[in-house]
Amino acid sequence: MTIILSEELCFSSVKRLIIEEEAIRILNQLGLTNSQARIYLTLLKLDEATAKKISNHSKVPRQEVYRILVELEKKSLVERIIVTPTKFKPVEIEKGLSFLIEERRKKTSEIQKAANELRHRLRISLKPKKISQEEKFDFILVHENKAFMIRMKRALDVAQMNIECIHPKEDFLQALFNLSDNFQKTLERGVKIHCILNEPLDANSQSSTVKGILQNSLFEIRVMSESSEEKIWIIDEKEVFISTCPKCSHNQAPILCTNATPFIKLAQNYFDALWNKAVELEIQYIQ
Repeated sequence: MTIILSEELCFSSVKRLIIEEEAIRILNQLGLTNSQARIYLTLLKLDEATAKKISNHSKVPRQEVYRILVELEKKSLVERIIVTPTKFKPVEIEKGLSFLIEERRKKTSEIQKAANELRHRLRISLKPKKISQEEKFDFILVHENKAFMIRMKRALDVAQMNIECIHPKEDFLQALFNLSDNFQKTLERGVKIHCILNEPLDANSQSSTVKGILQNSLFEIRVMSESSEEKIWIIDEKEVFISTCPKCSHNQAPILCTNATPFIKLAQNYFDALWNKAVELEIQYIQ
């Protein structure tokens, strides 16, 4: 019986410790330090107590407890009871969490406002000055897939005439699915999209969203007879995205993004040559 009781007590202690650690983690996210969270939780257990008692139960030095209690008072999490010696009482957990959440909302709103003001000031102060009439070319290597998807979304949103791409089938379908809303809006603006794939599409592997995009008359796909692993996107003949590692997946391959006219012309000539040799995709592949 003694052994059983001991095991039950041990399990109960571990469970309480886990709950307390989780509570401290959440209170940290709401803006409290570890010591502030520990003292607040200790007071919730004790209901009311002196600084000495709080120190003994929380294992926080008494000098630090006094300072932290004042901080918690300012956060409306602790109330002072005027007796001798002075006692402190916690605000109930529901109200305490509400106070902390509201304070976090205010700080987030203030940070967002400050960030917007900073963005505006930087846009003005860092606006490039026109020193000469020479064309400026940018070469940017994007390593993160998330960063490239943001660039791709932006390119789709600003495209006015045509988008042309060479792509392996699987990665192409994934990009089409992830950016389906952007592709749809691009087509609605009358932008033509021409794609060269390395193999025909499998009708069974496509979602209804992807099928709807592919069936648009402005979206034309051709297939190369020989296998092609290039990944190239040409936007309005003004910008080109080229994978630097064709055999890597779209999540791993760094992407070169550039508006350099020589690169765009090379990519465009290569695309046109392949397009003329490629076979038009029959409608049954995408129905």
